[in-house]
Amino acid sequence: MRMLKHHKTNSSCNRNISAFDAISKSQEIVYSPMIFQTVYVLVNHNILKFIEDCKNGIAFNDLIKKTDFNDYALGLLLDVAVSASIIYLDDNGLYHLSKIGYFLQNDRMTRISLDFVKHVCYRGLDSLEDSLLTLEPCGLKDFNKSWQTIYPHLSELPTNAQQAWFAWDHFYSQTSFLNAIKIIDSSIKPRMVYDIGGNTGDFARTYLQYNHNIKVKILDLPSQIRLSKENFKDNNYNGRIDFEEIDILTHSFTEKCSADVIWLSQFLDCFAKEHIAMILKNLNDFMRDDTVLCILEPIADRQKFDAARLSINCGSLYFNTIANGYSKFLSTKELELLLLDNGFKIVDIYDELGVSNSMFVCSKQP
Repeated sequence: MRMLKHHKTNSSCNRNISAFDAISKSQEIVYSPMIFQTVYVLVNHNILKFIEDCKNGIAFNDLIKKTDFNDYALGLLLDVAVSASIIYLDDNGLYHLSKIGYFLQNDRMTRISLDFVKHVCYRGLDSLEDSLLTLEPCGLKDFNKSWQTIYPHLSELPTNAQQAWFAWDHFYSQTSFLNAIKIIDSSIKPRMVYDIGGNTGDFARTYLQYNHNIKVKILDLPSQIRLSKENFKDNNYNGRIDFEEIDILTHSFTEKCSADVIWLSQFLDCFAKEHIAMILKNLNDFMRDDTVLCILEPIADRQKFDAARLSINCGSLYFNTIANGYSKFLSTKELELLLLDNGFKIVDIYDELGVSNSMFVCSKQP
């Protein structure tokens, strides 16, 4: 089995940081919500792009002609952006995009995360304290006060929130799919794959296109199966794709398992630990002795970089406050213990599949 890479814990935290640097960082954290909103406006109104397009810099009076703001409003935005090192002024009073501004404007991962935080999380995170105390997604009320979790209602989200949610979810999973499929296909050689929590069917489609002999069955909530079927309505897969509506927490498998591989992609992080234990036990009872369980998850302690660990850990706040109130991204140790306690052994772990993901390949214990 591949061993966990040994990365420094909290490597970005310098214990010898000066008091001046520490208070500066503290102020940056305190005002980060204001910086975030400023960045969103700058991006949404193409102001960073206007500055970037002027390779030799642009004067305030020229920039204002390109925007929807008066001089007062634009001045506020630019003052914050300069202070946050997003743009800078040269000696001639011209504005330029900094390296930070460049990535805020152009990096796909950053833009997807920006929209996800803005449209899905930002307002709801004001209820973080209540969510942590009650273990209920108190921030979800900003979408609908009657919703208990977000998952059955993804198709009902406002358009900008729905687009941001799926873009975020797909970016972090889809970048891993092909690499994971190549490993599965070469080492396990399955004929039938069950994609549990298959969402809109992107993993299934990728596998069907990669291997023209594979069959895939997507199992998910009714609302998600409707989306999947819609996405496959014009397919040419000759009966190699199938669908089943289930709620994994209440479903009892009664038919014989025909899956060579059961695939769970960013699925277990949607549940509390006691629910994950139930799911794994149910799957273990259902699986044949030779069926392989493949779990794809972003694991904070398996990341190379501090920024990746931070984004995954912050993502867990979304699960608490918006999604359901009780789940999180798992650590390596947490996932290992859940697997071992519910009848599985870890055969291999593949890291750095796409953006931030690791794949745990598991079999039933003897």
